[in-house]
This record gives sequence, C-alpha cells and structure tokens, in this order.
Amino acid sequence: MKITHFECTTVCVPFLQGILAPPEYDEPSAGYPQPLNHRNHDILHIHTDTGLSGVGMSGPYYGPRNEAFPESWLGCDPRSFDPRAIDKDGYGIALLDLIGKAIEWPLYRIFGGLEQSRILVDYWIGRMSAEDSAIAASRAKEAGFHGIKMKCIWEDGNIVDRVHAVANVAPGMRMILDPGHRFHSVKNSLELAREIEGLDVVFEDPIPKEETWQDYRRLKEETSILICPHLQNPSQVIAAVAARAVDGINVAPSGWAFLDMARIAASEGIPVWQASNVDLGVFDVYRAHASAAAGNCTLGSDLCGNFVHVHSLLAEAPVVDGYLIVNERPGLGIELDSEIVEMYTVKN
Repeated sequence: MKITHFECTTVCVPFLQGILAPPEYDEPSAGYPQPLNHRNHDILHIHTDTGLSGVGMSGPYYGPRNEAFPESWLGCDPRSFDPRAIDKDGYGIALLDLIGKAIEWPLYRIFGGLEQSRILVDYWIGRMSAEDSAIAASRAKEAGFHGIKMKCIWEDGNIVDRVHAVANVAPGMRMILDPGHRFHSVKNSLELAREIEGLDVVFEDPIPKEETWQDYRRLKEETSILICPHLQNPSQVIAAVAARAVDGINVAPSGWAFLDMARIAASEGIPVWQASNVDLGVFDVYRAHASAAAGNCTLGSDLCGNFVHVHSLLAEAPVVDGYLIVNERPGLGIELDSEIVEMYTVKN
C-alpha cells in the first residue's frame, strides 16, 4: 500500500440561526476579524494505490489559503508511520484515519483503547440577550443536551439574567460561562458567583491566569461553582493541579496532546473536557476518539460544531441526546455527505 496523492476541498458552512452573537454583541478581534459565518475549513484526503483513503480537516481560517501537501509522504506505506509522532491536525488527521482503516482499528484504539463509548457534549451559544439565551436553551433541551456553554463578558451586564432565564426554561441544565478571562478579577467573579450559587454553573477561564495560580485557588476555595481554566500545554496542567487551583480543565489541544494533558489531570482526580474551535464534523469525531481514550473526560466537551452549523458534512449525525457516539468502524469511522460538501464548497 502506497500513498499516491492528496486532495483539498475548501468549504464554508454557515451557522444555524440563533447561535452566534447578534450584531450588538459582535466583537471583531485579531483572531476573529470577520463574522464566524465567513470562516473556511479544508477537507483533506490522502489517497493510496489500493483505493483506501483517509480524511482530515484543517482550519478554521478567513480568506484564501493554500494547505501545503506533505510531499515527503508520497510513496510511503501509511502503516510505516509511528502514530504517536503524528501530532498535527489537517493531513495528520487524514493519515491517522488511513492507518486505522489499513489495520482495521477504530482510531480510539490507536489512541490507547476505549475508556468510554460516548462523549458528553454541551450546546453552545454566543453573547446575546437573556430572552435569546432562553430560546436557545429550550432548543438545546428539546434536542437532549444536558449542558449549554454561553459566551459572555462582565461588561454585558446581563449574565445573571441569562443564567436565570436558562434555568427557568431548562431546569437542571448545566451552564458553562465562558468570558475568556473577562470577568477580570476575583472580586467580580465572586460577586457574580454569589448571585447564582446553588445553580449548576461552571466558570471557564473567568480571570487572567497568573504563574502562582493563587487567584484561581481563591476562587475555587470561596465558591461552590466549578472553576475550570482553558489550558494549552502540559506545564500549565501540572502547575494548576499542583496549586490545587482548579475543579476541572478545558483542554485546548487535540489528539495526542489532549491525551497527555488529560492523563496528568487524571493522576489527581481532575476531570477534563475537550475544547474546539466550533469546527465541523470531521474535527469533532477526531477529537471524540481521543476523548474516548481518556476516562476522566467527563465534563461536557465543546464538540459542538457538527450541530451548530447548518450541516456537519457527515452522512450520519454523530451527536445523539447530548452525547457524541464513538463508532466501532476503522479509522474515524465516518463518511462525508458528498452532495452537502459540494453545496458548501468554495468555488475559485
């Protein structure tokens, strides 16, 4: 079996109505200079001389971009690669999918074995009014979700109203408040916590992180609300866990890096969840296979892109009743819906 060629298809799939922040809450930044509806993803294929192919995905990004082909892989047998050394997204995902298909293993087995066959997934919405948050929460409840992540910042001034609006229409639904550090201070965070304590709420990245983790430890000690930072690398996990400053961790990297960080947290009994860039179905399923190999990935993960866009691009919806089901088929175990892919392909 030899790798013969690569294929890249660029797609732009819009979000469902009622997911993104309305214009009055929209806030362009260096990372998101345009509305999220304008983001592109690349669907990447690796083909072989036997007819087997692997699928991956890269992005999101804005505007034109050329995804470089890994030319050095041409002519190689995919089974000759060390899976642990494949640590990048994009064509790396496609190669892992291809290896799994070639050896007839689901990807979670390559990642170390099955710890759980379904991954808890939370609904996701942007900054918006309390009324719109309640509408979204009703939609999430009807679809079987158990938690909802809500983007917010201190300056919105309506966080308490949003929390109570969601609690009223979806009793028992966990709410993850994600301000991206923009509760700004311990004082603000505790003031907010006192108004909503008693409800099932998580603070994700409430305040800026500091080297000693003392502010996070104070929050953890002074409120029953779960305090969970969004972390980027193993050294951050070691420091936060050693400082006894966190109740859980949102792990930013995917694949092997996710597993390394999750297993460090597991050594001290800390649960984690898998982050995302609110991507499409290929990415979500890839991340779910790694999550399935981590027994402490028990908080609601951000694998939401497949259901907050108008389509996941997958032939089968992977999320059922708030869980992403990890299938037993080789590799990622997915098929793309070719007609839908064609519909959202960016034409040059």
